[in-house]
Amino acid sequence: MKPFFSKQLLGQSTLLLFGMLFFAIGSGMTMRQRTLEKQGVEAPGMVVGLQENYDSDGSTYAPVVQFRTNSGQSVEFVSSYSSSPPAYNLGESVTVVYPPDNPNNAIIKGDGQFLHIIFMLLGGIVAVVGFYLIFSALRAAAIVSPEE
Repeated sequence: MKPFFSKQLLGQSTLLLFGMLFFAIGSGMTMRQRTLEKQGVEAPGMVVGLQENYDSDGSTYAPVVQFRTNSGQSVEFVSSYSSSPPAYNLGESVTVVYPPDNPNNAIIKGDGQFLHIIFMLLGGIVAVVGFYLIFSALRAAAIVSPEE
């Protein structure tokens, strides 16, 4: 009798783990952003530039945003989200959220939510498919008699 887990469940388990990982990443990004949006300070900001990022697929553009904290400190940051074409125009007004103790960790309110949803949705679907395939294989193994 050969071990059941050898190669038969390796693919399904990998699928389940990758799905869970992507779902966890999307959930973590969403939780971090929502926590900052609830506990952070909002301020009006303006897109003062676009930082071009290069890779093998071409260029993407991240907004460079400037804002003033409640204490009057001027802060400039580059968003961690970039796109092609640029999602923002020079001079466009945005709402910034920043941690009161570290304004340099500011984000554009709502930025990246679509990416978070994609990670969670695809991760959830892949995890469910992986779980279903594992469950089906284990169920089929339980139905098949050991003599076969």
